[in-house]
Amino acid sequence: MTYALIDNSTLTAVQRISGDVLTKSKDSVDTDIVALENYLQAILFYDRIVAVDDYIPAHRDSRISAFPNIEFLDKDTYNLAEIEVQAKDKADSLQPKIKGGEFVNEDFKKLIELLQTHIICTWDINSSVYHLNLKSLSDDPSEFNKYGNIAAAIFSELNDASELGQKTNGNVQLVDRFGRPIGTNYKVPGAKWGDKSGASSGEASEAIKAFVAALVWLANRSIFYSLSAKYLKADTFLYPIRQAYQQTYMSQTCNYGFDYVKNIVDHFSSTASEDLINIHKAGLVGATSTSLPMFSAWLAKETGDPSKIIESAYNIRDNPEFVESREQLREIRRLFDESEIAIANKAVLKIVTDFNKSSTNLRVKYGLKTRQGVPVTKLVHVYNTYAAVNGLPKAPAYNFKIKLPDFLYNLKKPRGFNAVYRNLTNDLSTVWSLGDARDILGSKVVQEKGARVYSPKQEQPRFSKAHSQFKSPM
Repeated sequence: MTYALIDNSTLTAVQRISGDVLTKSKDSVDTDIVALENYLQAILFYDRIVAVDDYIPAHRDSRISAFPNIEFLDKDTYNLAEIEVQAKDKADSLQPKIKGGEFVNEDFKKLIELLQTHIICTWDINSSVYHLNLKSLSDDPSEFNKYGNIAAAIFSELNDASELGQKTNGNVQLVDRFGRPIGTNYKVPGAKWGDKSGASSGEASEAIKAFVAALVWLANRSIFYSLSAKYLKADTFLYPIRQAYQQTYMSQTCNYGFDYVKNIVDHFSSTASEDLINIHKAGLVGATSTSLPMFSAWLAKETGDPSKIIESAYNIRDNPEFVESREQLREIRRLFDESEIAIANKAVLKIVTDFNKSSTNLRVKYGLKTRQGVPVTKLVHVYNTYAAVNGLPKAPAYNFKIKLPDFLYNLKKPRGFNAVYRNLTNDLSTVWSLGDARDILGSKVVQEKGARVYSPKQEQPRFSKAHSQFKSPM
């Protein structure tokens, strides 16, 4: 059996699309559509879906009843609370640092690279005092829109933390472009506004503090689900922004290098071939990729109502093409679990090729036809072998005195786990091409009245280092 571990952030996104949960910002809608697509692919291609039962106590029962086909696992019963402590300790140990306007600590710097966006900070004048603000570095309006979507997705992490009754801080080390710490009585050098010794500065804006706090929580949850996946032997389907951080965390912790993750993004995003399998030279990790239709778009057109999409997905789940696909994915997983990765590669390649032939048929049957053709999205499975995940923090021992999930009974030997990854930048572009289907998918989204929204500002690259009466570089 194959198991998909879904995070609560994805389920909240699905409920925002269906109109059952209010959204803080309409900018998060497109990323929520990608999260919905994640969930639909878990429904169609996995035998079972599991989630951690850690939603807000006041809404816990309604969350569980809203997803009757998901098995919710109690944290205390399955020792997941212990894993949560490990994840919090790791996230709290991160040291966010912004120097000369850019994140320089490895965790967040690499995350931003994977998201293929450009974020900078500049000093902006307000009431004769300079405040440090967050901006998108872009000339192209579409690039700026992409940043707005990604920033909204990151900021939404704060709402997730608050729903779980958790707090995260926005402490960040600030250093100017000359390497000087920014603190009390700091003067902005070369500023056009102020006296000759430099203009007075205030502290970092609330947007930067919120952004950093959101990144820390994002790290917390990505680490938690990575460790839980190792413990539960399930494959992770996380909210898209978390999938990117998960890959940076795994590459660092399991010692297979960030270059491998970057290769996944570059190679799987640009190549036209679908029969892909990539084996790391150390035998620690492998990856397979396939191009699939946007099932959310097809189901949106079929139902005309986003609140009916999940039910419709379960209705088509037992169609022969999905049954066959699940069998193929089940066999790929078995081969990776039971063989050395280099040996498994030869056997897996044939199955991957067969699966991609199946995906071609799926695109014909479930692909939405638009002026630009049939929108597709790449589903990438990054398989972390037992040798790789052995580098992760030690998981708690199983408590065999209690009833365990069915899949834990069948553990004959240690296994690795799959982390599903998608290129959010590419997927957002695909969502924007959906036309009427995109309108249907967003038709029930309702924004919370009075919600605080941090809207991104734009900075053109040619002016990023320039001084003016209104701004100065960090």
